[in-house]
Amino acid sequence: MNIIFKAIGVVSLLLLPLSISMWHKSNQYPQEFRTDITLYKSLWVSLTKGCCALELLSMPTKVASKSEHIEPLSFDPRPDQRSIYFSSTKHGIYRTTWLVFPFWLSTGLLSIMGTVPIARGPLKLWWRKRHGHCLECGYNLEGNRSGRCPECGTRHQRNRSTAARRQSVTSR
Repeated sequence: MNIIFKAIGVVSLLLLPLSISMWHKSNQYPQEFRTDITLYKSLWVSLTKGCCALELLSMPTKVASKSEHIEPLSFDPRPDQRSIYFSSTKHGIYRTTWLVFPFWLSTGLLSIMGTVPIARGPLKLWWRKRHGHCLECGYNLEGNRSGRCPECGTRHQRNRSTAARRQSVTSR
């Protein structure tokens, strides 16, 4: 499970510069382009005003790649609205799905997803050391006098500040 979190963190940190550059480009040079996903689905991408608008056009027949059907966006994707818009409507044989999100949201999520696995390890060690647990496996070493963790066998030195703090609490 740890390796999955680390992989997600690495991928997030790799995608972060792409998100920032797309955010910048959407403000400087608004773009709109279309790509065919399959014969049944076509994707329109609009990058403007700090937002990304995705329109997925689905059809029951193999004409999506030949179609020029455009459903106008009935939502104003300005960054000052600070919201996400998702809509899926059916018009005859066409199904149009809209997803609009601001780039600041994707950049923030990628930043958080990238830093959590990095910060998790030192925070876990700090917590274990502060509460008198084994640094390797997390076993509670309160009352242990042998100098070894009974769970994993790791040698440890009892933190004097933790021992002094516990004695002062118990002596009251």
